[in-house]
Amino acid sequence: MRWRYLLAALAALALPAVPAAAADWVDEWQALAARTGFEGHRKFADLLADPAAIALVRDWDAYRGYSARSLIAAAKLPPELKPGLEITAADAGRYPWLKDVLPAPSYDRLMSSDWFRWKKIRIVPTTPYVASRKRLEATRAAGAFSISPKGELLDAKGNFAMLTEAGLPYIKPANGLELYWAFLSRGVGNDNAALKPMELVSCQPDNRVERRYVMHLWWQKMHGRVDVNPLGAIRGEDDTVEAGSIVFLAPRDIKGLAAVRRRFASADKPDAFLGYVPTMKRTRILGGTDTQDPMTPGIEATWDEWRQSWLKPDPRKFDFNIVGETFILSQPEVGHAYDPAQYAGNECEIETIDLELRPVWILEVVDKTGNYVYGRRRLYIDKEFHYAQYQEMYDQRGRLWRVLDDAGDFDPATGLWMARNYVLWNVIGNRYNRITMQADWSILTQDMARFLDIERLRDY
Repeated sequence: MRWRYLLAALAALALPAVPAAAADWVDEWQALAARTGFEGHRKFADLLADPAAIALVRDWDAYRGYSARSLIAAAKLPPELKPGLEITAADAGRYPWLKDVLPAPSYDRLMSSDWFRWKKIRIVPTTPYVASRKRLEATRAAGAFSISPKGELLDAKGNFAMLTEAGLPYIKPANGLELYWAFLSRGVGNDNAALKPMELVSCQPDNRVERRYVMHLWWQKMHGRVDVNPLGAIRGEDDTVEAGSIVFLAPRDIKGLAAVRRRFASADKPDAFLGYVPTMKRTRILGGTDTQDPMTPGIEATWDEWRQSWLKPDPRKFDFNIVGETFILSQPEVGHAYDPAQYAGNECEIETIDLELRPVWILEVVDKTGNYVYGRRRLYIDKEFHYAQYQEMYDQRGRLWRVLDDAGDFDPATGLWMARNYVLWNVIGNRYNRITMQADWSILTQDMARFLDIERLRDY
């Protein structure tokens, strides 16, 4: 009997290794790549097929109890809505369900015959998006969270959780404020981040380029660091949650313009926001309404949009309400392989934009003071990884003003993130900003102190 078991064991060792259970999203991406012949699709399919990436997805799904794909599988969706479908203005009428899943501002761009036209949308597979394995371990180990009357996120001991906890809060949020904290706590999806360069093209209503900008941007998480050294906390940043900085390299008339902004855990401690103005050769303290201004003339993004939405969640000033749940088509987080918003001859139009079906909560943030730049902000927050898939910003009169659909740079094998693009447009002024970003992954091994010091950044 022992020999029989030994022979069976040896025979098993001689068999070829059995791969992990098939990942249907990998199969769909590989089929799409074969169909389109597009190198970006093939590259992303290869990244997703990494066994480490598949295992990471399965572990997050097991913890969460569902996935974007399981929610979609349980929904009644049109059979035509599948990877590889391409739609233009000429044939959009064949798909009456399109208006149900493509947000109205995006549908208007597809149907546009004048400013900021989208010539074609292409559906890609719904993909699992997750955080890192160490972030998963920290989330499993985290204690209970609560929110103070001032809107501060607290840990089980009543301390500021953004200074003490590495885990993500409110995986299954029960209300709007919990959902906003689930979104905000995700940060940039990394302990360190750098975008070098960021290139912005500002387009006029007649689809002509008005100005071009080149920038470098940095971001750092100060506490709860689990993926990048130094782990734990950054020395000297005792009450700082995170910080970001930016320096403009072009055009020549604003070259050297720089800003550094630090966010603190206390709701009553305003951000430390410093700007260097090269024409004046001096550093200014910024604050208050400065955060609501466009970053420079021609840029639609305000300083509160330079990281999707960086509004401080103070319920004394804002209401946070979940007003619905739905599925939407928005850009996929494929930036590690390619830019999903493809341009041809005219930089102020989109030739082809890849879109992916995502399950989202609809979160409305309403200004109660009448003093904020937006009277209302609507965020479509992903149910799988709490990223804002799409944003609509309304002015104080209730008119839709700006729209943002951005794409992340997601590394499937590690669960780490940076950014790839902003597709940002102003529906009142008929203006469009194309922002493309190149992640600098070498920042994960660098000391970032010099990039977050305005006095050193002014000499960058």
